[in-house]
Amino acid sequence: MDRETWVHPPVVAAEAPSTRAAAWRYRLASAVLLLLVAAIVGWLFLKFSNVTGGEDPGIGLSRPHSPAAAGR
Repeated sequence: MDRETWVHPPVVAAEAPSTRAAAWRYRLASAVLLLLVAAIVGWLFLKFSNVTGGEDPGIGLSRPHSPAAAGR
């Protein structure tokens, strides 16, 4: 097609997108991404730390189960 015969489509004026909406989209996307990363880190911690293995990790407030305490 020859360059002189090409007809350009008309330029349609459009209102500029809202910067307020863009800021809220950024905030929402950031919050979702932060929650996703926190969930993945939490899942990895539970998967590889053996916290859910049924053993007492020794962090609780209960009395320690040691032989010296059992003899009293």
